[in-house]
Amino acid sequence: MEEVARVDITSRCIRYDPLLVEKANLSEETQELLLHSGLSQPTLDGEDVLGIRFNSLPDMGLMRTSDDLKMLLPIGYEWDEQTAILGVEAGTGILYRVDVQTEEYDVMNSSLHLFLAFLSRYTAIVQEYSKAYEPTVMTLEQAQAKLEAFRRGEIKPRLTQSEQSGRDDAVKLLRLFYTEQDPVSMIDEETWWSVVLEQLEDELL
Repeated sequence: MEEVARVDITSRCIRYDPLLVEKANLSEETQELLLHSGLSQPTLDGEDVLGIRFNSLPDMGLMRTSDDLKMLLPIGYEWDEQTAILGVEAGTGILYRVDVQTEEYDVMNSSLHLFLAFLSRYTAIVQEYSKAYEPTVMTLEQAQAKLEAFRRGEIKPRLTQSEQSGRDDAVKLLRLFYTEQDPVSMIDEETWWSVVLEQLEDELL
């Protein structure tokens, strides 16, 4: 019998450098989260959800974007520190993802609280409907190849028809939730959450 993926949100709780948080001039709610409550690290079967790793990076200070338009407080990274840094914009609290190699940056959510809510909703669906959570880092080509193999019937569905129907409905509701709660996160098909949802809909996650 396959074991259902488990969520563990108590393993790590990250708090951030008070001086940097103060310099970032964030809302009281965000400051409370970063300084006192801390960010809990969501995991599934010991793996960071979607490769997101919250981490205090005080040595980086406040990051300036390559176009010099935004100042960001780093709160962690995606997969590793050489892939992408997550940063909260000073003053506005908007969460951005900065590609380390290209230095390009994109909006993830209009606030850190919304990002955490989105991450929690995503994790709950994966926990409920994935019989075997398989954390994978795939290139676009690998993801497309896996999708094509699925369509050819080479990869068999893990769920019964009833479970599949429930999963499909849950993913549709998740897309609706994301769109209603934070439209900027789903403004086009290239945003981070749009890509995540597409992969979830195509059963690549």
